[in-house]
Amino acid sequence: MYKENKMETKLQKFKQTNFYIHLKNYIKYYSIIIIIAIMLTSGLLVGLPKGHDVNAHMSRSVRMITQLKEGQIPPLVISKGANGFGYSWNLFYPPLAPYLMTILRIISFSWDNALKLLIIIAVITAGISMFKLIEELTKNKKISLIGAIIYMSSPYFLTDFYIRMALGEVLSYAAFPILFLGLHNLFYGNGHKFTLIVVGAVIVLLSHNISALFAVLLSAIYVLFNINLLNNKEIWKKIGISASFIILIVAFFYIPFLQAKNSTLYEVFVPGKMSSAEKMTQNSVYLAQILFSPLQDGSSYKLSNPNNIQKDMCLQIGLFIIIPLVFTPFVYGKIDKKHRKNYILTLLVGLICIICSTTIIPYDSLPEVITIIQFPWRLLMISTFTLTIIATINIYKTFENIDIKEIMIFTLIIISYVSPLILSNEFYTKDLENNYSKIIPVKEDTKKTISEATFEYLPHKAYINMPYISNRSYDAIILSGNINITEQNKNGSNMIIKYNQADNNTTLELPYIFYPGYNIKINGEKIEYTESENGFIQINLKEKESGEINVKYTGTILAIISWWISLISFVIFIIYNIFLYRKYIKEKDCLLESKNT
Repeated sequence: MYKENKMETKLQKFKQTNFYIHLKNYIKYYSIIIIIAIMLTSGLLVGLPKGHDVNAHMSRSVRMITQLKEGQIPPLVISKGANGFGYSWNLFYPPLAPYLMTILRIISFSWDNALKLLIIIAVITAGISMFKLIEELTKNKKISLIGAIIYMSSPYFLTDFYIRMALGEVLSYAAFPILFLGLHNLFYGNGHKFTLIVVGAVIVLLSHNISALFAVLLSAIYVLFNINLLNNKEIWKKIGISASFIILIVAFFYIPFLQAKNSTLYEVFVPGKMSSAEKMTQNSVYLAQILFSPLQDGSSYKLSNPNNIQKDMCLQIGLFIIIPLVFTPFVYGKIDKKHRKNYILTLLVGLICIICSTTIIPYDSLPEVITIIQFPWRLLMISTFTLTIIATINIYKTFENIDIKEIMIFTLIIISYVSPLILSNEFYTKDLENNYSKIIPVKEDTKKTISEATFEYLPHKAYINMPYISNRSYDAIILSGNINITEQNKNGSNMIIKYNQADNNTTLELPYIFYPGYNIKINGEKIEYTESENGFIQINLKEKESGEINVKYTGTILAIISWWISLISFVIFIIYNIFLYRKYIKEKDCLLESKNT
């Protein structure tokens, strides 16, 4: 009897917690979002889509386990990459996706399942985060549910994982509403959700470089557009706190990135390599494609051949987003005056990004710096995000009384509309792990592999010397001087070389592509290394006539320091949020007590 009363007391206390109250109020809406997300990702039950970038993301993740086993913390250079001479993704491409996949691999039993699970989580997060953003704007749960459904169902979003497998962009897509929920709450709400700025920004910055650029530009525009509110010291304080946390948490990626960029010329930074004004012009799309593009598989074909439009991948953002925009002239007068400028800003950004995706813009006449986005149609990600907000608000202001049944009918229409995309691609039905767990040979004329993509993260000297990579042995090579190498053993990113009778200033080229972070010691004394003419590591023995060379990838001192800075900052950020939450609850309870008395 005593135990039953004790359990009942605990249950009553739990029902009084904010978590239970929130769950009770939102469980219906979150459940619908999760069910719809599962429906939209149901194609993953068939297998893993043969998306454009699926091999790159799978390879990064599968091979990262090898890096960790070799003692690489942080794991930056894949020892089995580039014919076994080492290749780095994580120095140049944000690493959040492979980190998350590594964690999900533990609970999903295979890398294929880990990738699928990550996509499902991203779609659910996109739905819930857009739901919360629309709720912040409208204070209406039902209309927020419509916004979530529209956002999750956008053909461009489905294209991102069913056809392109642009995993970084998928994660960014989920994070954009989080970022702007934090910003809007800071400027126009109670300010208690401002740390969501950090969450959203960190996810984008660690997911995709181009999306990160978009996020920074959009955030800057939003802040400048609301600059009249910056006379509030509290807002400045919270912006400063957010910016500090963002910089510190992402330091572990961006500091080694900048260090690598400054160490030598990598192919990705060669002017015109990744994109050019000509490529931007050729990869623009017709406005009709954005409105009525077939829901089909394909690639981004150059418009120099008009027939390519029949083979292009789906580049539509969704008529269910476009059609509600027609009601804008009738809705504008119903918008609260203090929010009208943000409404217009959001609408204009979305429409401008659509225009900038099309052949209307003469990219070959614009500054080269704009070509960094590579494909103009990437701007449709911004259009999808901003115009989903406008479409949802227009629906809300036009049909103010909407019930769940009508929302479900609306949802069925949308899912029927986008359903061709779910099975538009071919699928891998067997586990792909074995494809990436071994060294993939590089031939003399190789320009692309399933693990290195197009080799854009090689040093330029190595990139233009692919036959050398193809034919080189795994031994150290004498570039100058004389030396007697008695023993050498290469094991991944670790190597031991024993030698004697070395001439003064003998130069060796080691069987490792040049990246910063290798720890090379001769007889226990650390030495510096440089890049050879072949894009490999070279060392000078100077006066050491005999000894033992030990090679190990540890990352640079700066990379290790930045890793610890980010880790400690992340922990502090969590503690800070717990402190803010408790402070908020205490203030809320005090306010209720004062009202009751």
